[in-house]
Amino acid sequence: MIIPDPPSRYHGSRLGACVSFPGDETDAVRSMTIQRDNLHERLVGALEQDDDTHLTVLLADARAADIADSFGLLPDAHRSRIIYALPSQTVAEVVVLLDEAVRGDVMEELSTESKKNLVSELPPDDAVDVLAERPDEESEDILERMAPEKAERIKELRAYDEATAGGIMTTDVVAVSSSATVSDAVEQVRLASMDEDLNRIYIVEDDRKLIGTVRLRYLVTNPPATRLVDICERDTVTVEASEDQETVLQIIRKYDVLEAAVVDDQNKLLGRITHDDLLDVAEEEAEEDLLRMAGTDAAELETSSVFHAARIRLTWLMPCMVGMLGTATAMILFMPRFDKALFAALAAFVPMIGATGGNSGIQISTVIVRGFATGELHLAKFKPALLREGKIALAMAPVCGALAWCLASLMMPVIRDLDPAVSQLPNPGHIAFSVALAMPCAIMIAAGLGIALPFTFRRLGVDPAIASGPLVTTTNDVLSVSVFLTIAWLLAT
Repeated sequence: MIIPDPPSRYHGSRLGACVSFPGDETDAVRSMTIQRDNLHERLVGALEQDDDTHLTVLLADARAADIADSFGLLPDAHRSRIIYALPSQTVAEVVVLLDEAVRGDVMEELSTESKKNLVSELPPDDAVDVLAERPDEESEDILERMAPEKAERIKELRAYDEATAGGIMTTDVVAVSSSATVSDAVEQVRLASMDEDLNRIYIVEDDRKLIGTVRLRYLVTNPPATRLVDICERDTVTVEASEDQETVLQIIRKYDVLEAAVVDDQNKLLGRITHDDLLDVAEEEAEEDLLRMAGTDAAELETSSVFHAARIRLTWLMPCMVGMLGTATAMILFMPRFDKALFAALAAFVPMIGATGGNSGIQISTVIVRGFATGELHLAKFKPALLREGKIALAMAPVCGALAWCLASLMMPVIRDLDPAVSQLPNPGHIAFSVALAMPCAIMIAAGLGIALPFTFRRLGVDPAIASGPLVTTTNDVLSVSVFLTIAWLLAT
């Protein structure tokens, strides 16, 4: 039987002709799975044996996504041989699927002419993404070498911020006049050269103002003379070109559509955002939030340089180190108020209180950040979020307080054995009681920070993911330790 190419433009496209398999469909699918899983090993074997004929056969029968998976495991010399063994269109399909760091290394190995050929084969929106990763001077040189029409389309898209609807849209649209008929639309579709999947055509007025859309199947199920305005859907999901890409993702998820029209403030059609673009945005936003919550940045993945990644991580870690001086300062200020033996015993429980509160804050801020990312939360829902997370924190606080008292009580004999001076204190039992009271306070402080900081950052127009991770834990440590020592001092006096 013949296994047809799947509809995806890159992730499933075959680089060679369709392959016929004898036997039943199960055998065919199993054979393709084995080929895919063993591709890397077979590519390495052909490259190491310097067998160009075998390499050509392997690449002809492989899928772009499978070749891209193998690229990350290959040395530069092997990557270059594969690149030059593939036609430019196939190279474009592979390169756009690579991780950003690997793609940067591959692009460095290509000549300017090869880069021009590669970018020319890409849809405009993907071409913009690839060029954005290159130095400005190199990007301009590549554009000057390209066909003027294609270069102009790419320049138009480059004018938009890469994180907006305009930055991720494609200008590949079939736009038909409102006076056209089904027959006219069919002809327009037949003549269109589309790099993206086509699901519907757009109906516009003479000044390109959007009226609505017509699904492709309507062109088949209606008579040729039918006017498009009579069968178009006017409730088209639209987004403005300046809209943030995360908001675009939320809108399309909300209305459950395959694509959205991109318009300007006058409702003129500029392009469209397709489902494959949205998958990329969803992955990018999730990755960005996760990395920022972990105390780093997506920029560290742009190259394979260890020093580049280390520099970015240090820019997050060093402020946290400075912030932790706040905790040290609080302990230094409280030290003269306590007997030395008592202070040493209290200090043993500082990490437990700070870490538990910090982890609680990260839990809450993660829920809040996720809500912003998915559209389930917005600024108007601050009070409902506060009530929900506040109730959860109130339920957790006494449990953590009771457990903290038990653990501190178990630790006190060990501390007394190590430091007999603790046994001479007037009331050493109040140490465990101080820990038990401070723990619920730390939980509630963390809850307040975990809710307030993401909402505050969101209102200021800053990514709320920055409020999570190191910022929450650092701030919580200073406050919770200060509260703990205050409680202990009050009980000791």
